Amino acid sequence: MKIIRQDKDSKVLVVTPLLPNHKISKDTKKTIKRNKVPFTWITSEGHNNIPVNVENGLNDYRKKFHKHLPLYILPLDRDIILGRSMIDRMVAVLDILPDEIAYTYANFEFKGAIDKKFPAKPFDINALVFNNYISSNSLIKIKYLDAIGGFVKDNKYKRLLDWCLWLKFYQHDYIGMPTPNANFIALSTPNDISAGTQEDFELKRKRVLEDFVKPIMEKAKKEDSSHSVDDVEPPLDNVLTF
Repeated sequence: MKIIRQDKDSKVLVVTPLLPNHKISKDTKKTIKRNKVPFTWITSEGHNNIPVNVENGLNDYRKKFHKHLPLYILPLDRDIILGRSMIDRMVAVLDILPDEIAYTYANFEFKGAIDKKFPAKPFDINALVFNNYISSNSLIKIKYLDAIGGFVKDNKYKRLLDWCLWLKFYQHDYIGMPTPNANFIALSTPNDISAGTQEDFELKRKRVLEDFVKPIMEKAKKEDSSHSVDDVEPPLDNVLTF
């Protein structure tokens, strides 16, 4: 763990996961400054997948500064261009949301190898079981992340781990809400889309459907939930994996 910035009374712990020898982009360093909310920013480096590195950073910080652990955590990729006041706006939303809201997410777009926009549409479990439309660069209440047992870190899902996390939150009766006026740009490379063959990708996606989507559907059949899930088989295409 390396501390880049540590404000007094920080409300947000920003964790940037890094592979060895990777660096944070100048754009990220510049645009993160356009926020007024007090925050602490650390990096967590290792030969691990992103969720493992983020959780290792959180745990390292917790051990050292457990009395001053912020309320929220923001996993932040190393090459994100933050929209103006992005963190401020997300904190303002999460501060006033009820307890069952565990996280908030922003509008974002890929630029580079992929050029595509993803609006922060309202949370909809029927949409989420079809594909992931929520970025991993989302603001999460740490106490509810702890309540569900932390990030999903199993390598069998590979680049679907953020999708798994939002489904895992739902399995524990927590959902997310968008911050409509927050946004960021992700600079994309060919590696931003699931690596390997289409067959390999479909295998990993079927594991998510079996381990996360199926239990949600089975629970919805047993309960008259206000967030009921349509009894449909999600297709294997048009899935956001980043």
